[in-house]
Amino acid sequence: EPWSAEYAGDDATGTHVIGLWQFNAGAETADASGRGHDATLQGAAIGAEGRFGGCLECFPGWPVEDKPHRAQVPNHPALSPSGAFTLELWIRPKDQLDEKYPDSFLLDKKYVAHDDYQLILGAADKSGNRILQANLGFGADSQTYYSQPSRFEPGRWRHIAFTYDGAGAGRFFLDGRSWGGGEFPARKAISPGKHLLSIGDRIGSYYHGFPGFIDQVRISSGVREFRRVRLEQVSDRRVFVRQEPEVRLKLAVTNLQRVPLARATVTVSLQGSGERAFELQDLAPGVAQTVEYPVDTSLRPDEYPVVLRLDLPEPQAESLEERLSVRLVPRRPPHQFPVLMWGIYGGVDEEAERLQRIGF
Repeated sequence: EPWSAEYAGDDATGTHVIGLWQFNAGAETADASGRGHDATLQGAAIGAEGRFGGCLECFPGWPVEDKPHRAQVPNHPALSPSGAFTLELWIRPKDQLDEKYPDSFLLDKKYVAHDDYQLILGAADKSGNRILQANLGFGADSQTYYSQPSRFEPGRWRHIAFTYDGAGAGRFFLDGRSWGGGEFPARKAISPGKHLLSIGDRIGSYYHGFPGFIDQVRISSGVREFRRVRLEQVSDRRVFVRQEPEVRLKLAVTNLQRVPLARATVTVSLQGSGERAFELQDLAPGVAQTVEYPVDTSLRPDEYPVVLRLDLPEPQAESLEERLSVRLVPRRPPHQFPVLMWGIYGGVDEEAERLQRIGF
């Protein structure tokens, strides 16, 4: 998705778009998708300095003020997707999102029911990091998905997206990077609820308004893609025997953008050493290129992190990183058969002579 620009054309009004709220001048609370899910303000305001044009300005809730500060959209069956769906928005915190402020509700159509969805920015931990949380309702109960931690500094715009595949897998994306999630294979589609959609706050008390600015809120059907490229292992093994010869990890880089990817560089390292750089060819949209990284199997048996870093050229000029791991296991000694003696009475020292006598 071209999330780094304001959505327009098919990205705004296509059949996959369920609702889009951009808060721009002249259509401040209109549903820009054309589906008619217009919002009204309750305790919130329209700001002029959004990520793209105007934005929604929200304010702190409990424990500062237990009142709603939101844009609210009337309930409609379309706002409860029947299968896979994607939630996304831009946020810019105010200074009031400090280390003492609790959870902030970004989207809420669930409240205390086991229906629909919530998207929450959690409270800060001791290091100042926060975790995104998506709560999905399945009728009889609910399931929670968590992102990786990150800092959400006041004054900085961040793009947040959560995708659900309708079959238990939920994924977070932060500024176009994979950012955690989970898989619960027994889950299916969410249960449709009766609540309105609240943007920027919880539906009811205790209100937990997001103290900041919100822009370009979009709900779509299907699992949307926000990464510019995908880095992944395509070889079928991650476990190798120590001193195994000619071991290579096969890795693939796929261009997920709608435009060609000019020459970029992939750098691979194992345990922070053995770094190798690979120059990529120009990649057309949807095209992948593979590289092979030789694994040093002379290392002692253990699990080792492998870091994949993709350095993009201008105009992106950024680095993307993925991590995986490989494991080295001990070699089986030649001409020997490993035997385990279990239940030795008295301990090895006391039984050593008898163990030797019977062949151990």
